[in-house]
Amino acid sequence: MVPFSSSMAYSWHMNKRPIDPFATYIWSNAPTPRCKHFLWLPHRVRLPSAALLHRRNIVDHDQCAFCSAREDQNHILLQCPKARKVWRLLNWLPCLSSFRDLWDLDGAPADAEIASTFVTAVLWNIWKCHNAWLFDCRHQTLEHTLHMATDDLKLWLHRASTGDQLHSCNIVSFCLFPLVCML
Repeated sequence: MVPFSSSMAYSWHMNKRPIDPFATYIWSNAPTPRCKHFLWLPHRVRLPSAALLHRRNIVDHDQCAFCSAREDQNHILLQCPKARKVWRLLNWLPCLSSFRDLWDLDGAPADAEIASTFVTAVLWNIWKCHNAWLFDCRHQTLEHTLHMATDDLKLWLHRASTGDQLHSCNIVSFCLFPLVCML
């Protein structure tokens, strides 16, 4: 008989859980662990939006600070007029109704890791723009949000590159072509 160990119990428990195919998009890309954790929150429908905080009786209202619509995670990241401007500029606007729709869009890079990294950079900076307004009353322009997304993407791809700098630069140029033309 095999003696009990906590690692054996953990392995047994983890093997019984269903596999989450979407988790690969989150955990197998170039961003920092903090940004990956951020992506995990909307994936699990736990992004601290006004609607979620209101449902938990933490805040008194569930309205968006920008537009007064009901603020759930899809509103913050996809449907708020500020977020829609970003997605419109990237030509990724047609039918963004769900967080997961971002990984199935036409025009996204063919490489799944690069596409996921690109989407993460944009989402992360929309979230940071939202929080800058909400907590610091700092209005960030669309240009600033996109510059920050560009900087994050370049940094993450450089950090994750295996020496093929030209490949990283070409990917950033391809992904951010609409941003570069605008800025």
